[in-house]
Amino acid sequence: MKCRYCPRRLRTKESKDRGYGLICGQKLGLIPKPTPRTRPALTSVTPVTTGAVHPGQTAIPIQPELPKEN
Repeated sequence: MKCRYCPRRLRTKESKDRGYGLICGQKLGLIPKPTPRTRPALTSVTPVTTGAVHPGQTAIPIQPELPKEN
């Protein structure tokens, strides 16, 4: 079976059921493109506990601590 938008052959069952492949579906906006993964933070954030915070909670600083140069 071939794609209805291009001459490529459809190989997966899902593509055959739809009538078009993943590439054509993404190009035409019929299939959403995958969202990029987020990278982990480069610097670690240390929790800060103060008297103003409830004992069961942890306050996280808004500005991360930058690594100290050696």
